[in-house]
Amino acid sequence: MKTIAMLVVVSILSASQCVFAGEPSPTMATVTNVREVFRIITIREPVTATEEVCEGDSGIGGTILGGVIGGVIGSRFGRGPGSAAMTVLGATAGAATGHSIASSSKCYPRERINYIEHEREVLDGFIVTIESGEEFRTKTRYHVGDRVRIRTSIE
Repeated sequence: MKTIAMLVVVSILSASQCVFAGEPSPTMATVTNVREVFRIITIREPVTATEEVCEGDSGIGGTILGGVIGGVIGSRFGRGPGSAAMTVLGATAGAATGHSIASSSKCYPRERINYIEHEREVLDGFIVTIESGEEFRTKTRYHVGDRVRIRTSIE
């Protein structure tokens, strides 16, 4: 008998504690409307492009060196006034040859990364309206007519 009385007292106290403690108690409600909520995100995508880069030498050093060597070689040919003409001709030919050799360009491929940004609309959640007219935002998908558990508190 004492045990039964104690159980009755404990159950009354625990039940009254839940009611008066202001703790939320779950109740059920029916979903009357569901709206999707979207947000816009920016997506940044890399795009790789290959381009050819050429580095060239102006050829000034080769022109001067070729002119000197061509002038020395040209001066070995001819006698008298013909020697000066051959020196000038050798220097000119040497300078042209030295310039064409030295001014060659070196080309190589180089990859360049550019970024393209575009916006996209993504689903961010739902606004659920229940039969009392209250709205809740949630990530869970509900349908009209679903029964959902809501929390209420006594104030």
